Amino acid sequence: MNKRRQDKILKLIKSHRVATQQELVELLASQRIEATQSSVSRDIVKLGLTKANGYYVAPEAAPALVVPRIEMDSAGEHLLVLKTDIGQAQLVAVKIDAAHIPAIVGTVAGDDTIFIATKDKLNQQTASKALQKLFALSGKRQRRAAR
Repeated sequence: MNKRRQDKILKLIKSHRVATQQELVELLASQRIEATQSSVSRDIVKLGLTKANGYYVAPEAAPALVVPRIEMDSAGEHLLVLKTDIGQAQLVAVKIDAAHIPAIVGTVAGDDTIFIATKDKLNQQTASKALQKLFALSGKRQRRAAR
């Protein structure tokens, strides 16, 4: 049932502009597929869906990442914080996760902020350098992260 529901979710987001998990639940119900918000939430994670312009998209349908502004700062010895334009954080986080940077333990993205966890200060510095390269960050866009 999960596979069938996930396949239907992919079809629905390609044919409808879906902004919320509740909308997905209702669309699935209209297709006679029962789902709860929590099961749809798990499906969204498993399918790697993100939002672009406020609507769910599949990873292969996500628009090309054009980020005019990324600022990086450190917060302690285990955390990097990236600030970007409103609505861009999830797309940036997907690109970071896809880069499989070994120094990064995980990312959490909001609307315009991404928290990046590292194991220690050395890994934080390594991750900072990898992110600078990944996003071609200049010294002006990077604050105190690469100390």
